[in-house]
Amino acid sequence: MKSSRSILAVIALAGSVALAGCGPKAVFGLSSDDNNPDRLGKALATRTLPSAPGPANALGKPLVFALLGGTEQRKLVAYDVEAGAPLWTVDADVQSRIAVGGAVVVAREATQLIIRNVKDGAVRAKVALDGELLGIATDGERIYVTTQRGDVKKPIWALIAYNLDGGVLWQNDSPGSLGAPAVQGGLVFSPYLKQWLAVLDARTGAQLTRIRGLDEEISFVRTTSDATYFGSKVGAFRLDVKAATGSRGGSTYGTVKLPIQLTGADFGRDMFDPIQAGYTAYDRRRILWRADPAADGALAFGGDLVAVHFFRFVFGLTPDGELRWAYSQPRVELVASDRSDAVVVGLAADGSFVALDPATGAVRAASKLDPGGGRVLGATFDLDGWDPAGAGAPPSTVGALVSIARDRDARFEGIKQYAVAALANLQGAAVTHDLVGIVLDPRIPAALHDSVAALLIRRQDPAGLPALTDALATRADFLTGAQPVGLVEVSRAIAALGEVTLDAAEVDRALVALTAQAFDPATAPLARLELTRALIAIGHGRERDDLRNELVTYRADPSFAAETELVTAIIGSLAQGSPEDRETLRMVAEDARSAPVVVAVAKSAIGQ
Repeated sequence: MKSSRSILAVIALAGSVALAGCGPKAVFGLSSDDNNPDRLGKALATRTLPSAPGPANALGKPLVFALLGGTEQRKLVAYDVEAGAPLWTVDADVQSRIAVGGAVVVAREATQLIIRNVKDGAVRAKVALDGELLGIATDGERIYVTTQRGDVKKPIWALIAYNLDGGVLWQNDSPGSLGAPAVQGGLVFSPYLKQWLAVLDARTGAQLTRIRGLDEEISFVRTTSDATYFGSKVGAFRLDVKAATGSRGGSTYGTVKLPIQLTGADFGRDMFDPIQAGYTAYDRRRILWRADPAADGALAFGGDLVAVHFFRFVFGLTPDGELRWAYSQPRVELVASDRSDAVVVGLAADGSFVALDPATGAVRAASKLDPGGGRVLGATFDLDGWDPAGAGAPPSTVGALVSIARDRDARFEGIKQYAVAALANLQGAAVTHDLVGIVLDPRIPAALHDSVAALLIRRQDPAGLPALTDALATRADFLTGAQPVGLVEVSRAIAALGEVTLDAAEVDRALVALTAQAFDPATAPLARLELTRALIAIGHGRERDDLRNELVTYRADPSFAAETELVTAIIGSLAQGSPEDRETLRMVAEDARSAPVVVAVAKSAIGQ
């Protein structure tokens, strides 16, 4: 479906297309031979792809091009991840994303386009930029730049090709918005008005064909060493002949069902947004994916998994949103991330580099780029073909989720909710132990505390009973100041186990702990009620001796009688018990010293 923004843009342009800019040819317009499978097939047939995945740089090294800031002078670093050391570092006032291809590295520095040698970072050429930059791409033979100039009333976008010495080779102006370009194997891809994807000859700038999106906008293009993809923030199309249908159903298309807490992550950056022409916070909320370029039908994600990078955390998910693994970066945020053909990679603000196994989340490689007293602001990864030797052990998903849930950063409340929900879907005593630990943590926000408490009840995991019992160990002590916490929440979680099969020895241990807390005079009324309900739920009658003693001892106590729900729960359990229990209830009901409320409840229970 066309976005309203795209429709309005088309209407606004209808009367002005004839006034299009000054380029050597009129490439961008509202009318064209769109969605022609024959022309698309012929254009793709001219594309030259490498025989195997590999870096785009001419050195053949797995490199990360990182922008460092926070000091007097920004720096550009080419970091060799295989060697774990910088290849070179130069002072550079980089103000855009860094593009790499062949023998050159390109970025906007201050107000100029600077072309550097990839081998040493030396400046090869400088180009004055006219207008606002939307994006840069290079194939090592030419540099392709999209800019916007003019004013609000008559803006003009331009896609310009330069040679490696900064000379203009061709220029296509457009009266409608262009997105950042992408290039692969002799073809340039230019998103247009978020509705079209133009495919151009990289040498001449001539349009070879064009795809019009029929039911999804086109806001990004992504090239890998083996394929090209385009799409919107919610899904991706593979650029093959089927893409000429312009529709999701007729194309090689894929999407992911994200948990609601992760829906801020996108398939690709908005290439029409000039802010995202540089490194921003958008780079910290990304879907990291790779697809099988040979698979037919729907887009097949590598290993049937994607990774979602959300600030400090990375989650491995199936396309249906099922969590397979979780990784938590220690202490600092991952400011940049990507998915190469073999690994998921991230670079943290402190220079920590990590490569994760896409299938398990295991750390296959880790090293440290020294930011020299500053911090990493962003990075471009050129790592296709790099397959680290280390296998790594899969991370503890439980440990990572617990770390996320207990993180002190208030920005991540939604992610914490997701982490605890994911934890609750896992089985085992260790999980219950960790969830209880979150409930008992006084620093946990109230909303998260309540969510975890509710999840503990819904889990009904019999293996978690020992952890719940352990949580009842702390008794109130006036001398030491000790106070039990979480009695209500833990008791409710134990009560929820009343209908599942439990280990008899663990039930005995739990009954002792529950009884000690329930009949402690220091226990608050609400906690006493929930402790008693838990006793009844898992005791299945073994609790009645203690309940009978409690009732007989306090039947005349006004404070006990005031706890009507507690009185009702105790008498209700005894009414289901032995003849001795029912005889006790008759005695209580007939005793003139019993509180009126206790008498009324007892009579009702025995049918008097």
